[in-house]
Amino acid sequence: MNISFPPPSSDDQVAPSYPAAADIECDGWWPSVNLLAVRDAVRVPSGETERLRDAVRQAMLDIAHELAAWRAEQEAAGHAKLADVPGRMKVDGKSDYELRWFRAVYSVVAADVGERALGPQVSGAGAERVETLRADVHAHQRNVSYAVRDFLGRPRIIAEAI
Repeated sequence: MNISFPPPSSDDQVAPSYPAAADIECDGWWPSVNLLAVRDAVRVPSGETERLRDAVRQAMLDIAHELAAWRAEQEAAGHAKLADVPGRMKVDGKSDYELRWFRAVYSVVAADVGERALGPQVSGAGAERVETLRADVHAHQRNVSYAVRDFLGRPRIIAEAI
């Protein structure tokens, strides 16, 4: 038996560039989300463009609504868009706020796509696959919560003494 692996990625490989025409805007304050980048990250088949576009739009609305009070504070402080808000730290040239925004949006989309895959067309023969999909959806939903809480500087877990 001969097993081979692809060569490891090198650090000098250029990240894919996505056309701006595939960007979905969110009122100019929040960063736009590129539909093709989401497709790659969430692994959605190319034939589902309108379904994916709808999922991205809804995700952006959900997260923007969740962060509306924080945004109002930032606008009152004179920041015209998220990119103008000084980040607490930068990773790979992006502020932590931008990174959390994208993680939250992508995770909402991934959970939505996963939930759709769990629809009524799943047969009893795929029970193991169903459990894997449910676990994936749960992980994406958790990541949404973590991203929003991290964005707001809140602890991820709330525990009360009994």
